[in-house]
Amino acid sequence: MEDNKKAAIEKIYLLTKQDVEFNEELRKKLGIASSASSAIADDERLNQIYEYCIEDIICKQAEEFYKDFPIPELQDQLRADFRKMELFRRKNSFDDFCLSVYQQIENITNFLCEDESFNEVAQKMWAYPAYLRQGEGITPKLEERSSIYGKPYFAIAHLVFIGKDEQGHPNSIIRTAKPLREQFAWDKIRNVVYFIGYKAEMLNWMYNGYSDICNLLYELYQCRNLNHRGGNKTEKAEGVINKIKPLQSLYYFKFYGLLTQYVEFVKDGFPLSPRLISYANSLNTISIPIPKQEFKPIGSIPIDELAKRTKKK
Repeated sequence: MEDNKKAAIEKIYLLTKQDVEFNEELRKKLGIASSASSAIADDERLNQIYEYCIEDIICKQAEEFYKDFPIPELQDQLRADFRKMELFRRKNSFDDFCLSVYQQIENITNFLCEDESFNEVAQKMWAYPAYLRQGEGITPKLEERSSIYGKPYFAIAHLVFIGKDEQGHPNSIIRTAKPLREQFAWDKIRNVVYFIGYKAEMLNWMYNGYSDICNLLYELYQCRNLNHRGGNKTEKAEGVINKIKPLQSLYYFKFYGLLTQYVEFVKDGFPLSPRLISYANSLNTISIPIPKQEFKPIGSIPIDELAKRTKKK
């Protein structure tokens, strides 16, 4: 292009910057949208580009999060649920976020509890002590279990099957009649944390950590149920929801961390180690001991009443 034409274009360009009316008339002559319309169109394009970049970042995060996950047949679905989880978090849709987190944990748990080796190990070990033997000069070993709680000792079943059925029978006795794959979701999850997360090598001081993880999983389970219409919530479930509602911003991070911990448990502990399988196969079949009944005070007795009851006649 000739220099005089370039100079003319430059002058016109500068004039459009300085004179709004000239800018608009020139756009009309050239059939170009007004600057305001152009700005709106540019904003739309920028938003589309931004959203595309965010989705691309989330896809990369999902890929990295499940990198080296030991169950390849689940990876596609887990990544898809991870992406949904992140999008719901960005939209501040807490109920849907919780559902997406739980679906990942549920998918992993159900697959693990169909594993034949896991089923056999769990069923053979439920009746044995939950903790390894420890003490001064003792190196804790998988094969040496603790009986420090006396008879009946605290069995694995007492740890992973909590509560009682409607007739008041301990779940640690009732539910262990079925294989792991047929258990309720909550019981499966607690077994996964014990056998895969802790590799069946818990020491008694680890109970608080185990309990904290399981309690958070229970809270997630209740939040996941917010997506389910109908049904009456128990008083305990209502208490959990009422506790979490005003703290949703915090629980986004708590549940994100919980998912991370659960996935890391599986990455590190599955498939089960040959040593754990060999140990379980070496065990004799024994009955699960009846759990100890803890003394629970139901209220204090006034001193004067206590004196009347103990006064000799």
